[in-house]
Amino acid sequence: MREEDQLHSLLKEGESDQMEFKSSIDKMAIGKAICSFLNAKGGRILVGVDDLGQVRDIPNAIEHVERLKIFLLSEIVPEAPITISNEPIDDKQIILLKVYKGSKQPYIFDGNIYYREGKETKRATSNQISELIHGRQKSEIHWERSPAINVELEDLDQKLIRSTIEESRRNHRGNFESDDLLDFLSYYGLYENGYFSNACVVLFAKNPSKFIPQVRVRLTEYGDSKTNNSLLRDEVMEGNLFDTQDRLERYISNLGVRSVFASNQWKRVDFKFPIKALQEGVINALMHRDYSNQSSSAAISIYPDKIIISNSGHLPGDLKVSELKKSHTSHPVNPDIAHIVFLRGLIDKLGRGTLKVIEECHKEGLKDPVWKDAGDGVTLTFNGPKALPYKRMARDDDFRDDLNDGIDEGLSDGINKLLDAAVNDGLIDGISDGIRSELMKIVSLLRDNEGLNANGIIDVMDKSKPTVERYLSIAKSAGIVEFKGSRRTGGYYLTDTVKHVIK
Repeated sequence: MREEDQLHSLLKEGESDQMEFKSSIDKMAIGKAICSFLNAKGGRILVGVDDLGQVRDIPNAIEHVERLKIFLLSEIVPEAPITISNEPIDDKQIILLKVYKGSKQPYIFDGNIYYREGKETKRATSNQISELIHGRQKSEIHWERSPAINVELEDLDQKLIRSTIEESRRNHRGNFESDDLLDFLSYYGLYENGYFSNACVVLFAKNPSKFIPQVRVRLTEYGDSKTNNSLLRDEVMEGNLFDTQDRLERYISNLGVRSVFASNQWKRVDFKFPIKALQEGVINALMHRDYSNQSSSAAISIYPDKIIISNSGHLPGDLKVSELKKSHTSHPVNPDIAHIVFLRGLIDKLGRGTLKVIEECHKEGLKDPVWKDAGDGVTLTFNGPKALPYKRMARDDDFRDDLNDGIDEGLSDGINKLLDAAVNDGLIDGISDGIRSELMKIVSLLRDNEGLNANGIIDVMDKSKPTVERYLSIAKSAGIVEFKGSRRTGGYYLTDTVKHVIK
């Protein structure tokens, strides 16, 4: 569903305990509402929409977005992650503000604590304030805030901490003014009573696995969708969250074009996994995984036709898998970690990352990604185009007919001449008519599917590996095919001589 469609859906739902409409920009009213959402369950404000859900338009919305960021950052205490964006709808512009339930309640705006009751924003009662304070005291006792033993400032990437301070100022997401690193870490709950927190180690340690082994992330890549004997890469990453994220994103960005055989034809289909969607999936997995369990894990598994991102833990709160495909409130499992990720600008719009993933997949013509929340954790699967297994195709009569139909008289004569010349020159031994026929099929296959590797040709030919490798060796010696690229990612191509023959 497009983002504009999501906005229309929100308009139809109307105002609620987590939704407020504002027809114009009233900073004080907006501040009170945001404060009330932070002290309750989180929520959204649509500015430029009247009480009946009619869009009124906000001229110069982009400029107002920046002003609101600065205003709310300075006026709401303690600091909270608030995403503010201008959104196009029906050829007009509105502003969307969004927050999740605050992790440092109670929040104060203009000297008062506000609370959300139904559709109304009210000053909190003394009982409500007491409950908020008690809730915060309980929330302070969690894995993120627990002290990491034997960690010193020298164990942290101080350059990364400084760049985080600079990024937060640049994008108006942080209100911290000092340049002192310990003050910064203390301000965000990552350093207290002389100890660095577990969250601080996950985010900024040079070698976090030394202190918290479960930060490791495993990256595997397979040559085909059947994992037996097809492992191409197996690597364990042990850096902090931002280092691992950067390495994974660089690897994903270099994946390039993938190929499968379409289910309704024998020709190869080339496609690309959506890089932005994969990046969103990676940062969400790193940010929301369960770090508290020493046996927890996270993994990225790459296949020719799919990519699976998995991590230990479960979806937060009462969030269901079905809700991920629509705009939803965000409840981070690790609020301290999520806040620092927010400061660095890696969270674009709270609660809409999953929508971005779906939209990017649609842009590449791919199916919706699939989320699963099972007993052993959460997985996100990106699927390529629907493909028919090679061997099933090879046994299909229509497929065999198509492959044989590709061998016309001109192709047959041209390839036979090359083979005869290779025999006469002593490049290959004499070969039977049966082998010649199989070589014709390989040429016919590569004519429309350049770059297939040996495994792909083996599956399509439905022959044993030694047999097909022998055919390919003969074809290379005769100057019919050539191998291009690295051993891991390369494939077979027709030579220029053959391309000239089959024109």
